[in-house]
Amino acid sequence: MITTEDIKRVIERRGGAREHLMYILRDLEYLSGKNQLDLDTLAKVAELTDIPKSAVGGFVGFYRMFGTSPRAPFVVRVCRSGPCHVMGARTVFDHIEEHLGIKPGEATPDGLFYLETCECLGVCSVAPAMMINYDIHGNLTREKIKEIFESYRSGRPVFGEEYGPEIEARTCIINDDRQTRRLLEKIGKIDPLSIDSYIESGGYNAIGKAVREYTSEEVIDIVKDSGLRGRGGAGFPAGLKWSFMPKGDMQKCIICNADEGEPGTYKDRILMEEDPHMILEGMLICGYATGASLGYIYVRGEFRRAIERLQRAIGQAKERGILGRRIAGSAFGFDISIKEGGGAYVCGEESSLINSMEGKRGYPRFRPPFPAGAGFMGLPSNVNNVETYASVPMIIERGADWYRSVGTGQCSGTKLYCLSGRMKRVGLVELPMGTTLREIIDVYGEGVKEGKSFKFAQVGGAAGGILGKDLLDLPLDIDRTVQAGVTLGSGVVLVCDEDTCAVDFLLNILSFFEHESCGQCVPCRVGTSHLHYLAKKFAMREAVPGDIDRMIEKAQLMKKASLCALGQSPLLPLTTVLKYFRDEFMRHCDPGYACPECDRTIKRFYRQYAPSVFLPGAPYLKG
Repeated sequence: MITTEDIKRVIERRGGAREHLMYILRDLEYLSGKNQLDLDTLAKVAELTDIPKSAVGGFVGFYRMFGTSPRAPFVVRVCRSGPCHVMGARTVFDHIEEHLGIKPGEATPDGLFYLETCECLGVCSVAPAMMINYDIHGNLTREKIKEIFESYRSGRPVFGEEYGPEIEARTCIINDDRQTRRLLEKIGKIDPLSIDSYIESGGYNAIGKAVREYTSEEVIDIVKDSGLRGRGGAGFPAGLKWSFMPKGDMQKCIICNADEGEPGTYKDRILMEEDPHMILEGMLICGYATGASLGYIYVRGEFRRAIERLQRAIGQAKERGILGRRIAGSAFGFDISIKEGGGAYVCGEESSLINSMEGKRGYPRFRPPFPAGAGFMGLPSNVNNVETYASVPMIIERGADWYRSVGTGQCSGTKLYCLSGRMKRVGLVELPMGTTLREIIDVYGEGVKEGKSFKFAQVGGAAGGILGKDLLDLPLDIDRTVQAGVTLGSGVVLVCDEDTCAVDFLLNILSFFEHESCGQCVPCRVGTSHLHYLAKKFAMREAVPGDIDRMIEKAQLMKKASLCALGQSPLLPLTTVLKYFRDEFMRHCDPGYACPECDRTIKRFYRQYAPSVFLPGAPYLKG
């Protein structure tokens, strides 16, 4: 039971400003003992912070990691996103239900465990996976599941190389000397918990060089000359984006987007866990180049280990005077803080992220103004991805020409590719931008596993698209993937074999988009539900051929009318799946067609016919 005194102590420790609401509520949820924020607690938080009661309630309702109903000391979240789905999440769920004797949304009779599904946990190389509170468990089997839950019941922590409360990031990196290691060069060689280890490897030399040898404008020019483009998905030139920040002495802000929620992506998590100081140094250089004095890293709430290591790195950098005032003996001062997310995919969009940082629901903002004009708390703000900032120190240290020595003409440098799915070897690999899909799969993934044949690869995550056998020799860079009708995005390469049903795969994607729509704009809120409903009709063999064109029409309308990229995204996976596998969808229009994959999904995840928004036979489904 949370008391008023508990709430007062948490607010005093965290601060009562609205921007601290995520931390306040997370602390109180932990204190509840049942991972619950009851309505009385929320009302008292509103009273003691002067945040409107409606704003506190809306905040909790928006972020899926919070719950207002009683749960349990251990919340079990089973991942059902693409990589885990392909690798057996449905079977894992069966085993968990069998062992615990409950269904999603229920607690065990002893009140110890509460079960629910979740989207990608960012540990796709050890799929299928689950998270118990904030502890990750991967490579799940019936035997492991039993042992894990028995350990929690007995109070004995679960550790080990194969599974445990923390999965070592090194086990997620492919060990192959044929890689071009730049971002991953130090991982496995330095101690991520030690600033001395980072400095001994040459760390923080780049910020010293930037401050002593270059003006801020010259640093921006070097980044422009390097050809570095944003690694979060959009591929916008980083140096050009920095140049949009206003000149002058006003307070400005640098934001690192570490809300890595794209299904199949885990590169940023590994960089944060295994080389956190490299990210801080990249942000420092950006701060110097743009004249900013404040830096924030917005990290997915699920990434507890990354948050802890970044906090430790920030503390060490402050102790050494690397963060703070008069950095490297100059007039430049810069500080970095952590902001945590709450499990909302849409917060990967930069304006949604900024709203979340301010203690609001993560709704996208209308633009203009863009963040460079008015971002966090109205301050001019620059937002880049983890991989982008991590690339900056090497550019300053070794030069733009060196950076451009690998990659393709307009897409220089290396790229981190996140391999998952039905390959013999999965994990993170760093290769020159423009490496072909065939080389990634056959050389670094060692081919499709278990003697099966390649069917397609999803590139760029749920918001990307799929590539068939005809595009195995496509160079994977930012521009050529777009020309091929997909997007490189965050670097996801999810391989599916001949046993994968295209209808079932698309259903998983469209379910994800409906689940993650923030609901702010009608085209996305209604459109994602409608697309999900139509895809499920195919999975249940209740669709008609006209539903194929109906899905495309809906997705095209969403792309034109949605406020942010989430509502615009379903068109790409939809059109690319249909490009290769329209005939599969036609076969699923036959009520007598046998599809074990779809049957398993419907039985496992759909206990009623329609998603919550759409009901069978509703008039707006016709035409």
